[in-house]
Amino acid sequence: MESTNTTLIELGEKGASEGTIVIADRQTGGRGRLDRTWISPAGTNLYISILFRPELAASDAALFTLIASIVLNKVIEKSGVSEAKIKWPNDIQIQGKKVAGVLTEIRTKREMVDFIVLGIGVNINMTRENMDKEMGKVAHIATSLKENLGKEINRSKFAADLLLELETWYQIFINNGKAKVLTQWTSAWGDLNKRVQVRIQDQEPYEGAAIGVDERGYLMVKTDDGEINKIIAGDVVVL
Repeated sequence: MESTNTTLIELGEKGASEGTIVIADRQTGGRGRLDRTWISPAGTNLYISILFRPELAASDAALFTLIASIVLNKVIEKSGVSEAKIKWPNDIQIQGKKVAGVLTEIRTKREMVDFIVLGIGVNINMTRENMDKEMGKVAHIATSLKENLGKEINRSKFAADLLLELETWYQIFINNGKAKVLTQWTSAWGDLNKRVQVRIQDQEPYEGAAIGVDERGYLMVKTDDGEINKIIAGDVVVL
């Protein structure tokens, strides 16, 4: 399969119902944020996309990335990892190395969400040798559950745990609103109040303190002159 997200977007445009899932053993065109490649070899990891049709303003769709990050962090910790942290906007890291990522894509009708496709990739059973071979120059910033736990992880059980936890947090969001999502995400975020450099395409990089996220999930960075910038998309590097 080229990409679980691409396949599910096509199904969504044809009217697929909420809760439709696409899962792959391998992707030939896995995608990450900002059109980056997500390395997707066979037989080792989890590549899954889930379709949602919430009654939601398009401007709030980024909250689904926060929900998925909360869920991933919890399920990864449930697997036995003790040092998992969220990195804004869409990564889970173990001891500073990326183990999982989220790609949220939406289709809209006027200013409302038509559907959201939530794509999740998790490095589950890749070895260091696998990562060096498959990932090349970015292998040093990646890790896997197996590398950290020293044992094979049951991919089917991990996927089942992920979907159950995702259903729980989706219902929390739908029934209770965004407050609990924002609170939980912030508590699992690893970079609160740290000094960061913000890199946005076609703009000069700048530095400041990462002070939280707003009610739409946009990162708030306080610059040295006291101005608070809200980051919708870009690279944020902890200094």
